[in-house]
Amino acid sequence: LNNIRSLVIEDSERARDSITHLSDLLRFSIQFDQFEKVSLDKEVAVVKDYLNLEAIQLEERLQYEFRMDQTAKEIQVPPMIIQTLVENAIKHSINELPNGGQIIVESKLDHEYLNLFVMNTGQLKTRSNSSNRRGIGINNSKERLRLLYGHKASLHVENMNEQMVCATIKIPLDKI
Repeated sequence: LNNIRSLVIEDSERARDSITHLSDLLRFSIQFDQFEKVSLDKEVAVVKDYLNLEAIQLEERLQYEFRMDQTAKEIQVPPMIIQTLVENAIKHSINELPNGGQIIVESKLDHEYLNLFVMNTGQLKTRSNSSNRRGIGINNSKERLRLLYGHKASLHVENMNEQMVCATIKIPLDKI
């Protein structure tokens, strides 16, 4: 809200757009408990709202891209599953990098699974005793996947290379 507040004077049109993004994000987050699953298209729309809001503060330090398989847009996914991963990428990586970084959200459909990828600039850090709250969002997402799809679904986070981290979600199509 403070970021939007500062935009009101600087760029009133962008401030209005940001209020709309915030409104959509809040509406979805309030209602998401009512839904076991939402369309991938709706989930991506919420992620875009969230990234637009984060871009107010991070400005040019945040680049993002979506590579979505259009044939998968109506497939049902747990609400806020991608948004949680994007939020983690910003909180634990992009925010800490002096030059910021990039987030890529991608979906690929194969015969058995919907594969979702959230890639971001940065590296996984080993946990210290002082960061025992870290991983709660990931663990909650894993548990939601398990409850909805059993052991056929998965969520893994790993370093892709020296510059990028990738979170991969696999959702079985036979359980959708």
